[in-house]
Amino acid sequence: MPVPGHQSIPLPHIATYKHIEVRPAGLALGAHVSGVDLSEPKAPEVYSEIADALWRHHVLFFRDQALTPEAHMALAGHFGETEVHEILRPDPEHPEISILLNDETRPPEINVWHTDVTFREKPSLCSILYCEIAPEAGGDTMWLNQQLAYETLAEPIKEMLLGLQAEHDILHTYSGTHLLEEAGGQEKAVELSKTHPPVLHPVVIAHPMTGKPCLLVNETHTKRIVGMSRLESRHLMAMLIEHQRLHEFQLRFSWQPGSIAMWDNFATQHYALADYYPQMRRMRRITVAGRKPLPYRPEHLKQVA
Repeated sequence: MPVPGHQSIPLPHIATYKHIEVRPAGLALGAHVSGVDLSEPKAPEVYSEIADALWRHHVLFFRDQALTPEAHMALAGHFGETEVHEILRPDPEHPEISILLNDETRPPEINVWHTDVTFREKPSLCSILYCEIAPEAGGDTMWLNQQLAYETLAEPIKEMLLGLQAEHDILHTYSGTHLLEEAGGQEKAVELSKTHPPVLHPVVIAHPMTGKPCLLVNETHTKRIVGMSRLESRHLMAMLIEHQRLHEFQLRFSWQPGSIAMWDNFATQHYALADYYPQMRRMRRITVAGRKPLPYRPEHLKQVA
């Protein structure tokens, strides 16, 4: 008999593809993809298989890829419109590409669990990160499964969360960081407070591609639970954040030059370990525009199915 409030982690479903090979990286999430060279733009059916694998496994890893900026943008373009980040440094020739460069003069600062840009009305659908220079040691990235985190909560808590909203704010974490200083400092902060006022998202969303329920609460951008006292909001958020960080929901990836990680932004959070400073790490990232998160209702899953 199962213990109340505890559920087993299901084995990942393995699909068969014609153009790629997929091997699960863990029970909670993630898969290694091989048998495909992404150095040049591919046929739509190849990208369609990659997309199917992404929505099944939430994070995909590719090794030994010589990904040109053009091929990088072609891969992202299959998923939707690419977007420009508000703060991260853009590539001079390709503004859709963000350059993540850390060295002895630019210490890593995004070493917190987060879902990308939940401070927007429409958070990113997915991100594609390519490693150009990896440190000799350290610099791994971890992901966690927000869908699995919700599914394993006790039923009374799951039901309570369905009617709640949370406030997300771009300056909740970026204030006072080197990233914001490089982007313009206090002047940029004032600009962002006007162009990006706080937004409200459901605490439990219906994943836009699968309809499945996912938590959308993260320490980086989520400021509070709406309709609760400060005490209630703080403790509920603390419980959800601690629950999501259970090791059973996580996966860790070690970078090498030529590695690619692609992740489903609505179903995951990620954490870039800052244990490589002052070594250099240079990454190239593209994100794909998402859509406004909708609250999860059981009928969403039926409609998608």
